Amino acid sequence: MNRIYRKSPFWSLAGPLLGYLAIEGVIQFALMFLIEMPYIVQAYTEVLSDNSGAALSMQEILDSYMRALEPALEAIAKYQVVIISLAALGTMILTGILFVRDRKLERQSGVKLPEKAPLPKYWTVVVFGIAGCIAATCLMAMVQLAFYDAQYQQTAQITYSAGPLVEIIGLGIITPVAEELMFRGILYKRFRERQGFWYSAIWSALLFSFMHSSTTQMVYTSLLGVLLSYLYEKFGSLRAPVLLHILLNTGSVIFTELGVFRWLAGNPMRMAGAVIAGAFICSAMFVLIQKMPGSVRTGQAADDSERPDLFR
Repeated sequence: MNRIYRKSPFWSLAGPLLGYLAIEGVIQFALMFLIEMPYIVQAYTEVLSDNSGAALSMQEILDSYMRALEPALEAIAKYQVVIISLAALGTMILTGILFVRDRKLERQSGVKLPEKAPLPKYWTVVVFGIAGCIAATCLMAMVQLAFYDAQYQQTAQITYSAGPLVEIIGLGIITPVAEELMFRGILYKRFRERQGFWYSAIWSALLFSFMHSSTTQMVYTSLLGVLLSYLYEKFGSLRAPVLLHILLNTGSVIFTELGVFRWLAGNPMRMAGAVIAGAFICSAMFVLIQKMPGSVRTGQAADDSERPDLFR
């Protein structure tokens, strides 16, 4: 815990989260509306021409809208990754400002901050991310096949409907950075102002999991959220959870496009072997990360620079 106390602890957590959800929702609604409008206008124009200028009833207007809705929804599904990515990008205006302010407040309050791990230590995160991506994706595929998580299948189909470059930039980079700024950089750190690690990590992870639609994804992201919070604590920087999150997402996209998961899924033994091997490698990396020194520093201000570090 640090020594920052806010006038309203509840709103210090709920406010940023509600703002994040509002920005995301407004941007998604606006983009979907822009996609729908040409189809709706076209359908309405066709009704007008068919009726030769006669007054339209509400039922006719409704029917024209329903006819336009099907191709409009197909267009929205086609650009769903772009919509999600732009909405995530929009939230970073809010979370980036709050993150910098929180780190400045920590320095002003003389909060003890974890010492930042040197860059060479990040190789463990890289290996963890690559192995974890393969193991987690295979395990989730096995689970959803066993229990038939229809929502997960639908989400996966939409996710991989865009081009590889769009998926890598949008889902692999923009979305992880936006989510880490919100759920680790803001929520987790603010929980830590008054609570211990486990309380803060679990609650921020649960809130993170609620952002995902399917049961399979919610279970996965709740566990992942705790791990990402642990990396934040251990490495003393938001760079660690951001890096792991990016590797997990981009790895899933790249390996899918290369056909790696298709090849693994062709043989149940190969898929099970990938899960076991990936879990073993991740366990080994976790042990190495756990053995890293967890010292803290006590300076009133950042030792290296007076300027806020965006990923501190």
